[in-house]
Amino acid sequence: MDKCDLYGGIARAELPCDSFDMGEGIVVSKTYAHIFSSFMMAFGRAEKGKPSPAPWRAAKGGFSFDILRQIHVPLSFDPVGFFDRLNTIWWFTALLRFRTSPYILLPVIADGPFADGPKDESITFFPVELDPIVLRVQHEWKLQVQEDDLEWIKKNWWPAGKLMDNNEFNLIFQAYAACAFMKKQELALISLWGALEGLFSPSRSEVSFRVSSHIAAFLEPAGKARLELQKKIVKLYNARSQVAHGSQDLPENALSDTYALTKRIISRIIDQNHVPTREDLENALLGGARELSLRGSY
Repeated sequence: MDKCDLYGGIARAELPCDSFDMGEGIVVSKTYAHIFSSFMMAFGRAEKGKPSPAPWRAAKGGFSFDILRQIHVPLSFDPVGFFDRLNTIWWFTALLRFRTSPYILLPVIADGPFADGPKDESITFFPVELDPIVLRVQHEWKLQVQEDDLEWIKKNWWPAGKLMDNNEFNLIFQAYAACAFMKKQELALISLWGALEGLFSPSRSEVSFRVSSHIAAFLEPAGKARLELQKKIVKLYNARSQVAHGSQDLPENALSDTYALTKRIISRIIDQNHVPTREDLENALLGGARELSLRGSY
């Protein structure tokens, strides 16, 4: 995969156009393929280097995905200090999820166009994301990607990708991106708050107050709206603490609300093209010169 073009197959996403140029030779385009797997059982022990002996029988179950779009990253894409081509496909998929639905999948990556699959047997298909998604982390989502979503990705994929060099932002984005793939809400909630603590609470003392106050100050100007948001965040952080200390009663909407809060934080960082420093957060909290304007909603 190091010496060929790469094509990421996207499932569960409809785009408003047949093709969209993201720049640098990267194109998202319409295609179709169907990847499926069924389970088989054999009943005899295989000899070394040989398949299990017949008879084989089909088992119930399996899975399948319709590949509706492909992300083409050409061999010529080799920038210094950016993702490699394989992870660039992941990055574009992650941004599509971020803007539209966390349930968009990348089931397969190929080293040739999917449309050439029936006639070109040299093309290799590499299964990637095949695990079922079990967590509902978002109350509402859209599978129809809009033109403005694609324009936002085109505008931000490069600078936001460079922000991933920052450890704190990288951790927050990775925790957000992985949420829907986790097996339990409690694990997803702890993961999100662990990442948020890394950026918004450099001190280990008074964590609840520091995290909630810094996030509220980062997202809202001084005033009533900031205070109300800070109180909401304290409740979400307390839910995280309950789970971390063994409580089996996860408050309703604790995960989805924390997920939405994290998305708002990521959006603001990308819009500003800047990861806030400790000085930025303290200035915003204490009413310093660096008051940051509100973007997005929670």
